Amino acid sequence: MIWTYCEQWNNLAETPMTPLTPDQAQARHASGDLYTAIASPADGSAPTLRVEMRLETGYASVVFMDEYGRDTLDYAFTLINGSFFLETAASYSYANSQERGGYADADRTETYEFTTDGVIHRTVEEEGDESKEVRNGVDVSSNWEPVPTFGAYTSLIRRER
Repeated sequence: MIWTYCEQWNNLAETPMTPLTPDQAQARHASGDLYTAIASPADGSAPTLRVEMRLETGYASVVFMDEYGRDTLDYAFTLINGSFFLETAASYSYANSQERGGYADADRTETYEFTTDGVIHRTVEEEGDESKEVRNGVDVSSNWEPVPTFGAYTSLIRRER
């Protein structure tokens, strides 16, 4: 996997906005300023995921992308007592659509919102309908992640949780 860096990712253009050198991104990591790390396969094909970090506000996000540059899975973390907690997980399905990046509308979205005390709110939106459910007493111990050092995102980018 090859990492490149930028300030933010442009979903519509499927390109980095304000590219950063690794040294510039590392300085942003150290200061807590926003930066995005983009992972692409070594064969040079399209990016497969991005990590957005803004440590000054206690935020991190891991977004997995499909071959059309669309977001398929988004994990949002918040900083609590020195560790990241997976607060929201959202998955997006596009049926047979081949629309690109930010131009595509998901036909199904499933969102999970987690609390540290084991409450999960699940929302499914599909074909204009929305369903919601709440579960209590769920073990959320696997939602905790250490704050990674710059470039060491292996634990944070685990797709299977």
